[in-house]
Amino acid sequence: MQDYSFISCIFSSTFNIDYTLKILNTIKLKTSFLGQKKPIIQRILQLLLAIYGSCPYATATTRPLSKAIYDQQFLGEAQSNTAAYSDVCEEHRPASTPKLPSEIEFRKRSKGTLPIKEIIIGVSNKHKQALQKHSIYQPNVTFLGMPIEKWLYQWGKNHFNPEKIKNEIAAIQQLYAYRISKATSEKEKTRLAAKRDKLIQRKEFAAVHGNRLMRMGEKPLYYDPMYVRHNEKIFLNYLHSKGYLDAEVTSKTDIQKKIVRVTYYIKQQNLYKIASTSLQVAYKPIRDLLASHSGESFIKIDAPYGYQDFVNEQERIVNLLADNGYFEFDEQYVYFKADLSKNDHTIGVTTIVGVPESTVDKTKIGRIIVDLTTQKQHQSNAGNLQTKVCQGLFFLVPSDGYPLDDLASKIPLRPGDFYNKSKILETYERLYRIATFESIAILPKIEAGELVIYIHAKPYERVRLQTEFGGECINLDLKRLRPTIKLNPTIRRVGGLGLLNIEASIALREEFITKTAANLSQNITYGLRGKFTTPRFILCLPRKTNLMLENFNPSTTIDIGYSFTKNAIYNSKKIDAMLNYDWYSKHVAYQLSPFKVAFDYPQVVDATKISQLKTKLRLPSLLTSIGCIATIRAATPTLYLNSLERYKWMVSIGIEHGGLYEHLALFKKILPKPFEVYKYIKIDIGYRHAFNLTPYTTLAYQAKLGTARGYTATDKVHPDKQYAIGGYGSVRAWDKQMIGPGVYEGDKKEERKGDLLLLGNIELRRKLIGYLEGALFLDIGNTWRLSKNEPSAMQFYLDKFYKAFAIGGGFGLRLNFYNTFVLCGDLAFPLHRPSGKKIKKLEPFFNLAIGYPF
Repeated sequence: MQDYSFISCIFSSTFNIDYTLKILNTIKLKTSFLGQKKPIIQRILQLLLAIYGSCPYATATTRPLSKAIYDQQFLGEAQSNTAAYSDVCEEHRPASTPKLPSEIEFRKRSKGTLPIKEIIIGVSNKHKQALQKHSIYQPNVTFLGMPIEKWLYQWGKNHFNPEKIKNEIAAIQQLYAYRISKATSEKEKTRLAAKRDKLIQRKEFAAVHGNRLMRMGEKPLYYDPMYVRHNEKIFLNYLHSKGYLDAEVTSKTDIQKKIVRVTYYIKQQNLYKIASTSLQVAYKPIRDLLASHSGESFIKIDAPYGYQDFVNEQERIVNLLADNGYFEFDEQYVYFKADLSKNDHTIGVTTIVGVPESTVDKTKIGRIIVDLTTQKQHQSNAGNLQTKVCQGLFFLVPSDGYPLDDLASKIPLRPGDFYNKSKILETYERLYRIATFESIAILPKIEAGELVIYIHAKPYERVRLQTEFGGECINLDLKRLRPTIKLNPTIRRVGGLGLLNIEASIALREEFITKTAANLSQNITYGLRGKFTTPRFILCLPRKTNLMLENFNPSTTIDIGYSFTKNAIYNSKKIDAMLNYDWYSKHVAYQLSPFKVAFDYPQVVDATKISQLKTKLRLPSLLTSIGCIATIRAATPTLYLNSLERYKWMVSIGIEHGGLYEHLALFKKILPKPFEVYKYIKIDIGYRHAFNLTPYTTLAYQAKLGTARGYTATDKVHPDKQYAIGGYGSVRAWDKQMIGPGVYEGDKKEERKGDLLLLGNIELRRKLIGYLEGALFLDIGNTWRLSKNEPSAMQFYLDKFYKAFAIGGGFGLRLNFYNTFVLCGDLAFPLHRPSGKKIKKLEPFFNLAIGYPF
């Protein structure tokens, strides 16, 4: 048995890093748990490792377990600084290792001039893919087999002239020196100097990083023998981190057709497993705490050794102690001791928690100070700021009117409680979700022997006005432009922490198409909507119950809207209202809608033109419903990602019951006879998944199943609750309601909606240049009617429904500005009609919209 202790960094007089026996962040400077910076001493260790540990000619005898762990810890930076390592290693090349003539000749022939192709032999496909990912040589990014970014770099390199940039800098200095000498005021001189410095800085940046084309492109990577040696070390470190501690890596290099072919031969040897685990803690309360949670350990007996397991285990122990009052405790007090047996290829692991006396006692929270002011208010009204106490918390506010009681209920921390890191993170999440604060920072620190937690929350402006311009354009035909203008005032801190959003809109639509293609019946829709959201349940519950419900992050939404549609044939008034309760657990978000109501009242303006409408005019109707939606998401490291990155996969299940209230309250007897009421059940299931194939390529797909059906054969489903196919986010090769239901293609005067929806979309997204992205997509779907009284062409038949799918595909370009604003233009082609009729000519359908389709 050999004893390798991961305890301290041992450097001999010759800096033999091969026996450095430290794992993880041994030396770490104490910082805030938010926004930690890399410790300075750790940087020094990385530099020493870069100089000596990564040099292929450095003294190396055996490679113990700890060396693999230590190398793997800094693997990322070792790859990024490879260019610097070449010079360092050449300086430390022992005199006893001369270059062979063939090696010198090979370098002259191939270094920096020939591309490289790597082949890995001796490992499974899983490990081969991981090794290729860690390799210094990464293939140039391609799109449809074309290395566009490489071509851009080479194009820019051909036009790059450093000497010209130097002359331009000198000319700028000379020009502005003359202008500054002629300036009459100090203010003008300062302005000119700032402009000069800005221009020079831009030129210097271009001299160092290349012109714009070079920065947009990707530099080609050519063969370098030093890179091959570094790859051998990187591959060896990877194998060690996976438990192959006796692994060997060798390489062979030759030239074939002006390409350097590097073959890596890997011998994995034996896989080391964990034979035993033990815990060594001197302080009994901590030992008992860790023992009670031993089942959560990442280091399992009979499991293969894995470097990442030790990283996770250290983090678990630190977080466990931080959640139980040990504020001063951090990673430097957790390390591991390993007994390595080469006879049976096993490892005995001892987890050591060396707690100093200063960190033994638990730390209680002394004060909690919540600062709700801005820097400008601090500077201008320093004497007028008020300090108020609510529920034991100190609030620093600029004026009265802040809902301190509601805000205090969102903070789970209280003076006298033991320090708990998880509750601090929970405080951050709760404050973030109420959409009241622009920025949030939490800093716990020891002051005068007590723990003080500072919470600085910078509030948004109470009233904010936003104007939106949007719309859709069908096939770039301006006659079919669907513009929308919205005016959105937002008022915060309404009724406590409530948020009131008012939306006034004007939209131009042409949804009802007349028989004459050249004469579109234009609809102008005016809308007014008010939406009130508060981060609690609006229920008659005791205060204690409401505080308990805060653990589920509750919110209540009341939404009321009015719209008026006007055209030459008819007018329509619509009023709708709903009440939603939202809450969520770790991975599941719930929404309960106990009350929804919609009142639709169309009126005929010109009865002589009714026959021109392609769809039948609806009768006045009243629709009420109750529903619930559950959304299951993949775990994400943070909830503050933008919406495009927030899910890896997502499943949503929704159930809605329509026609409940009017039947219970006998609305049919109260309402006039022309009014229609509906009684139905509706179920929606959706699944979407997005994952990265490469750092620049994403595959996203979704599937939807929806069904809406009346309780009896005579009960109808409201058209607003039925499904339509076509348009952006659906089958993009057709416009909305231009296909279906089923194989129906007639010209009957009714809306082309169905009671059953089947939809699938798959899209390959690829980053091209800068903000520009490309996409290839395929859409498939249709709707069907479920009533037996409907025409057979509209009905769903289990034995042949798959023949009635509408299939479309195409490509698109997207302008993605930092994942906050995405402008998408998709060109879709119909590939298969539901009726099965042959498509004689591929007529493209252009979609222009804001946001990804799914």
